[in-house]
Amino acid sequence: MKVLVTAFKPFNKSPNNYSIEVLKYIENVDKMILDVIYDESYNELNRTNNLNEYDLIIALGEARSRNDLMLEVKAVNLSDCKITDNQGTIKTNEVIDGNISDSLNTKVNIKLVEEEILFSNDAGKFVCNNLYFHLLSNYPEKSLFIHIPECNNDITLYKKYALKIKKIINLLLGGNNENQ
Repeated sequence: MKVLVTAFKPFNKSPNNYSIEVLKYIENVDKMILDVIYDESYNELNRTNNLNEYDLIIALGEARSRNDLMLEVKAVNLSDCKITDNQGTIKTNEVIDGNISDSLNTKVNIKLVEEEILFSNDAGKFVCNNLYFHLLSNYPEKSLFIHIPECNNDITLYKKYALKIKKIINLLLGGNNENQ
């Protein structure tokens, strides 16, 4: 079983991104760090990888306002945030894809992990949501997005969240990826 886990580079003048810090401690998966740029994060991911070869794709992002890990159930077809991406772009009420519905849900069987992680129906409207919307429009049966909460640069928390994500991967893949 092949798994790809992505994280984002720092943004908004922050020196780090908690998603990268957690990703460092997730073993036996393919990894990729994406830039925080609308549409380009997905384009870069798609250009660099054969996404069809993966059984599971988990994108990580940070949401410092959250108190715990959150698995995003859906993404909305809208970019609308006052924060600039890493190219200086601000998007206001911009539809991501005019040919697709207002929101897309993951088709991964998330019931398998409902005891392990909280679910959210709000991936925001920044680059995290944008990436997830593109993933769900192309790979809904194998794409998930998990937001990492405030960690205060605590290595213990990074390791704790990495272990929880690894457990989620194992549950979703039926425990068959031990050799990953």
